[in-house]
Amino acid sequence: MNLFTRFFLILFLFAMLPVAALGLWMMVGREAVRDNSHALHLRLAALTADLAGRTLEQLNKTLLVVEDVERARGAAALERSALQRAAAADPNVALISILDAAGLETARVGDPELFPDLRPADRAGEPVLAEARQSGRVSIGAASLEAGAAMVPVVHPLADGRFLYVKYTLRSLTRRLQKLSKAGGGGGRLLFTGETGRPLPGVGDEPPSADWTLAHDGDEGWSDRVPSPAGPWVAASVRVPALGWRAVSLQPRREAYAESEAAATRAVIFLLVIIVVVTLGAFGLSSRLLQPVTALMGAAERISKNDFSRPIPPLGWGELDRLGKTFNSMSEKVGLYQGLQIEKIMEEKARIDALVRNIPGGVLLAGLDGSVLYQNGTAAKILESAGGDGAQKVRELVKQPQRQKLLDGVVLVEMKGAADAKSYYACQALKVARDTRELGVLILMRDVTVERELELMKEDFFHGLVHDLRGPISVIDGIVFILQKHDTLEAKDKKYVGLANEATKRLSLLVANILDLAKLESGTMTMNLKPVSPAALITPVHTLFQVPAETKNVTLTMNCESGWEVNCDAPLLERVLMNLVGNSLKFTPKGGRIELGARKTPAGAEFWVKDTGPGIPPDKLAAVFEKFSQLDRDTAARAGYGLGLSICTKIVERHKGRIWVESEGEGKGSRFALSVPL
Repeated sequence: MNLFTRFFLILFLFAMLPVAALGLWMMVGREAVRDNSHALHLRLAALTADLAGRTLEQLNKTLLVVEDVERARGAAALERSALQRAAAADPNVALISILDAAGLETARVGDPELFPDLRPADRAGEPVLAEARQSGRVSIGAASLEAGAAMVPVVHPLADGRFLYVKYTLRSLTRRLQKLSKAGGGGGRLLFTGETGRPLPGVGDEPPSADWTLAHDGDEGWSDRVPSPAGPWVAASVRVPALGWRAVSLQPRREAYAESEAAATRAVIFLLVIIVVVTLGAFGLSSRLLQPVTALMGAAERISKNDFSRPIPPLGWGELDRLGKTFNSMSEKVGLYQGLQIEKIMEEKARIDALVRNIPGGVLLAGLDGSVLYQNGTAAKILESAGGDGAQKVRELVKQPQRQKLLDGVVLVEMKGAADAKSYYACQALKVARDTRELGVLILMRDVTVERELELMKEDFFHGLVHDLRGPISVIDGIVFILQKHDTLEAKDKKYVGLANEATKRLSLLVANILDLAKLESGTMTMNLKPVSPAALITPVHTLFQVPAETKNVTLTMNCESGWEVNCDAPLLERVLMNLVGNSLKFTPKGGRIELGARKTPAGAEFWVKDTGPGIPPDKLAAVFEKFSQLDRDTAARAGYGLGLSICTKIVERHKGRIWVESEGEGKGSRFALSVPL
């Protein structure tokens, strides 16, 4: 996503926040319009139910004629007079009569237009009479349409077992509903439904269809999707408890929600217009604002490519234009400075190249993958003379862990040239890094072939000389052994023979150590690895040196963890431990302590010999393991030849382990330790 797109989206989204809030507010307003329609229809239904209640009150006043009829005590003239007064007092009374116990009219007064036939009628079969007879209370029957007028039959039981029968018209109620419906306007309708949900005939407006039914539970009901052939309607209903009717307010749904839909349409159009305006504004503003930034970025890219020829044109935006002028001034100065620096860099590069070319050793820069990135003439000749073996050696040097060894010290590398001629190079390395990221390795190569050959010749000569000494030493040792058997020697002569015997033993041990060291260094000494318990290694050593330690008044202890084994050449490791204990016993003074121990560590098996001897100076800790190296401190130190610890080091290295010494300084004892893999 480029800068323009990001900037445009930020402006667009930020501008759309109030638009979204406005849209939400409009949607809430739309719902409020619908709620108002709901409340309006419920109110109309309640007013309709109130009109029915007033009609019922008028009917109750008319039924007060019952008292006059009962006071007449069966007098026909009085009863008829009471019926006439009741009919005259209430224009809604279409017919009023008295029924005997069987339901036959005995007296009646009716509207001649609605009931022209004045003959007594038999009402015994009407359900409303049966209901009044059973309940003993006033019963109102179902509404019906008679002679073009909506009527309801009403039966009131009399005290003497007869009944007052009234046909009550709903003309006044219908007129009131029509006025109320016209006042509401539009296509709204007001009507009543009976207990079955069917509309009452002739009362109120027409239902949406002939078979239309509305059923609701409770005192109030609402539905905004009442089906009809002409489409869905909204309907609110209120129950009229005394009559068992429901007053219903109806209106086509599209008409009831017309304002809501219109508001929604207006809101959508308005929001679309706002979105278009915001989009165009954000696009134009982004383009205008990013023109200076784009110009600056283009100029920066050109400068990064050393192109200072094209300055930034005027930006025309006040501070931005001033920024452009400052940038042009800066780029001009950078161009001038770079021109001056390139000459200095080229001169410096020429000096460095001359220096590197004249270094007598090889210098090469290798990448972490082993590829040669740079080499001087000497390094090129070395790799060229070695052929493919040279490149392979470079890759091996760069790989871990060889690279770390190269960085830590000098590594001797052997290369084969033409006719399998071997050359030897002492290699050292420096890490090349930038911001803590390692980029490669700078390798310095020094030809040590001649030095290596001289060293090998010296060692061959020395080993041959030592090997030739074994014959004469054996002869001298035999003669000394024979002389010691003679009883004729005087005490003085026995002393000389004893000294000669001691000298031959030391010389024999020296020759044996030199030959063993030669085998270890050449790799010809065989290893016999077997699982061995550490206790089985250190117990014989402890037993062997127990008597010499007691003789010297030195305490020799053993500390070994049990329950584990180490895979090793037991005789060779025993020789190492014997050498370490012998050295400690040699230098530990009377009354001192020596501890011989072994334990299991995460690195493998660790053995140690700790004493309370004179200790070792810090600057001599590494030298004690070198050949023919000794600390000339006393007569005991000068009694050896400095090969014991060197042999120990080679044995431990053959086990792929390491050996070291720890000492806090002179007079504080020392601790020799070695660790080998399990």
